[in-house]
Amino acid sequence: MIIEEINKLLWIAGLVSVLALDLAAINSAAGAARPTFNKDVAPILFKNCAKCHRPGEIASTVPLVAYDTARPWAKAIKEKILLREMPPWPADPSASLKFRNDARLSQQDIDTLVAWVNAGAPKGNDADLPPMPKFSQGWLHPEGRAPDAVISLPGEVQLPAKGEIPYLRYLVKVPFSEDQWVAASQLCPGNRSVVHHMAITEVALNDGMTPADLDKFALAARQMGLLHGLTAVRPAVAAAADPAVIDMLGMYTPGTTFERYGDGSAKLLKGGKNLYINFNIHYQTTGKPEKDRSMIALWFQPGPPKHQLFRVSAAGETIIANGRELLTDAPGRRAEGTRVAIPPIPPHAEDYELIGVTAYAEPVTIYQFQPHAHLRGKDFKYAVVYPDGREEVVLTVPKYDFNWQLAYELETPLKLPAGSKLVVTAHYDNSTKNRYNPDPEKEVHFREENQSWDEMFTPFIQYAIDNQDLTKPPKVAQPKQPQDVLDIAQVAGCLEQSSPTTWTLTNATEPAVSKVQATSSAALKVAGAKPLGDRRYSLLGLGVFNPTSHKGQKVALKGVLIPDDKQSRLNVTSVQMVAATCF
Repeated sequence: MIIEEINKLLWIAGLVSVLALDLAAINSAAGAARPTFNKDVAPILFKNCAKCHRPGEIASTVPLVAYDTARPWAKAIKEKILLREMPPWPADPSASLKFRNDARLSQQDIDTLVAWVNAGAPKGNDADLPPMPKFSQGWLHPEGRAPDAVISLPGEVQLPAKGEIPYLRYLVKVPFSEDQWVAASQLCPGNRSVVHHMAITEVALNDGMTPADLDKFALAARQMGLLHGLTAVRPAVAAAADPAVIDMLGMYTPGTTFERYGDGSAKLLKGGKNLYINFNIHYQTTGKPEKDRSMIALWFQPGPPKHQLFRVSAAGETIIANGRELLTDAPGRRAEGTRVAIPPIPPHAEDYELIGVTAYAEPVTIYQFQPHAHLRGKDFKYAVVYPDGREEVVLTVPKYDFNWQLAYELETPLKLPAGSKLVVTAHYDNSTKNRYNPDPEKEVHFREENQSWDEMFTPFIQYAIDNQDLTKPPKVAQPKQPQDVLDIAQVAGCLEQSSPTTWTLTNATEPAVSKVQATSSAALKVAGAKPLGDRRYSLLGLGVFNPTSHKGQKVALKGVLIPDDKQSRLNVTSVQMVAATCF
């Protein structure tokens, strides 16, 4: 009996010991589940939020750099991160490539912030608070470096309280005699409440011309009803694929200010006489008089990069509006960044669709995507059609947000072989379902120098030409091979379908080289008069052109011609009917 009692007592003591250990573990876990601002939350906010949520920045009204200013927003922080609305990252990660500037919080960080709010948002020990990140006079360079150059507007711009403000252009002399290679840049609006967006380019003026002379031309142009008078201006740096398209040095939109280039790439700022930084600024009124003095900061690298970057719109070639391909010579004002007049969005239209198609005749590497639209913008999708026919979605933004127009920087730059095609699809909501829509009764136009209540279809990309290596002398750099530079071909023939996804052009004409990827009505007349031939082409990426509506018809077709031993292929950039039947 005594032994049994002793064993019973020992069992109870062991149970108490185990329970005590469990209780300690529970208390420890409870302690770990009650994070404090100073120890657990501040590091997350400083790393992911402080660059915007601090005085002087885009989200300064919700400062998150100190406990006293962050604590009142605790419940809002919890709500926004659980909905994944903050930090802003509109891209769908399940239908996009990976991006090096992906701003999403980790699940661990989300759990920590939620637990902090649920615990009553405690402050914690002041000794646990980490130092604030260092921002060099408001600059966002991750290494804290001050810029090598800051170029600002020559003076303050005085803005009215109300009314429509036309786009304003300011030319500021380039302060360098030699070329500079830009490794990073940051566009800084002087007054964020009035700056809708800024587009920064570099332009060259004709010898003997001054900005004052251009102002006189602009005044004369307005008096004659023309849009503007910068006729004596030419690009200082043009896009590699098209010398008529100017390279955009920098762009500011809500949510995009600083960008840093990598992978041996940089942008060119030409040095020399009569070169100017062109500030193209779209202002908006606030109901009271305002002023602004915006600027661009530049960080240079000492020598040329391997690749020169170019920023252009990927909708500059063919555009399809609600299933209808637009002709380049159709009447109307050309939409900004395009070669065509885009029909307006009708009142109450919920799903107005635009598709931009751009083919690449030589190998390119894409580093960045940046979709741009205005208040009716609904979604964007970038997809690639490769020369072997394979199709890949590379960026999906299912809920485009006018207030957070991000530039998506690819973690691994996207290499497109010669003969590839980029297809960008966007939708617009002009109905009452769009909470940002100022007037669903209004017909919404695409034109040059659009106001916020107008619309834009500008899916920017930043890219480089693959066979270019600026670190090597021209004689050492690898010369272009014939297969590296393909032709844009125009042909006519009969459109036939051999399977649900396979299309062929039969009885086709010999290919003729074209300088443009889209089609005009004049070119259609010429194609219609041509007799059929005996050639045959396999057609790639035809789906966006609604091919079933042209089945069995004689069509005029353009695309990148991809030579093949068995059957030539065309990665299609334009399809237009020239005869209802094919015989």
